[in-house]
Amino acid sequence: MALRSSFFPKEALQGEDLPFHVTWSNLEFDCIKIVHPKAFSPKEIYNVSKEDVTTGEGTVNIGRVQVDGYLGMVFSSETLPDRASDEKLDCLFLAKDDIVERVMFTVHLFRPDVVVIEVPKEVSIDPTSGEVTPKILVRNFGEGTAIVDIETTHESHLQKQPPEFVKVFVEEYVRNIKGSFAELRSDFAEYASILDRFEAYLLEPVKFEEQSLQEYQEFEHDLVSALEANEEFADALISVVIETFLRNSEFLNLYQFLLDYINSIGKEKIVVRDPLYVIKLSAEPIELQVRLNCIDLLKQMCTFQTLPPISIHSKQTGEIALFKLFQWGGFKE
Repeated sequence: MALRSSFFPKEALQGEDLPFHVTWSNLEFDCIKIVHPKAFSPKEIYNVSKEDVTTGEGTVNIGRVQVDGYLGMVFSSETLPDRASDEKLDCLFLAKDDIVERVMFTVHLFRPDVVVIEVPKEVSIDPTSGEVTPKILVRNFGEGTAIVDIETTHESHLQKQPPEFVKVFVEEYVRNIKGSFAELRSDFAEYASILDRFEAYLLEPVKFEEQSLQEYQEFEHDLVSALEANEEFADALISVVIETFLRNSEFLNLYQFLLDYINSIGKEKIVVRDPLYVIKLSAEPIELQVRLNCIDLLKQMCTFQTLPPISIHSKQTGEIALFKLFQWGGFKE
């Protein structure tokens, strides 16, 4: 067989880059024609000169390759109206318009699809037991994992805030990390800018907005590049981050809180961005309004929704984690 190997992913998140390659030997052909769906756009083409590439609607034509036996490409994919779709890629080797070799692929493109099913007008909370009835019902109908940011609106009478032990944890962590980062800046001056941005994100996490997400992706790229380029810097930075975290006086309280959160979400493909935040309760009814912002694992915005106001009732003062007001799937509609 003239074709030796080929690759195209069987599944991918919508919006993800899709690598493709094909290798061959002893194959005579005039051109290679790639037929792709509208959801794909050629992003990179390897082993081909620019003058040997022509593109049309849904096609890429390769007149010849630089070194015989290999063609590599990267396609960008779009976010589709459907939460899941099977798309086909067809690679044809042509000689005088006759197909001499052909390889076809099907990729399953998917994305998260977070839907608010039900929002109660009133919610009763027992801060002692942590019982919440009824809950806001939310479900991810898509196959991809969703990261959900629960924000209290400006109009809400209740505002989310970190519990006291988290405030202590963050203050102690930032104070200690600042001292350790000062030493790292001295030892690795060429990475001072990366350490500055790292420290800034500890003080103010990234917002779920297009520009903020793009800036954070640029920071991630620069950080990963630095860690890969300098193993000594990577070891030093990772050690500082982990040791400072584990030595924190509030580590056990934080660990127990996060364990409670993990048990609450089960196997649902939803991750809450700030599970540590709480709302303060009073013995009088008080109005809560939240906005859900959602991104996928590529940090692409997928859904957002402002929920109707909810009257929160509690028999006594206290606090409760905001995520506990939600049930993330696992229910019958």
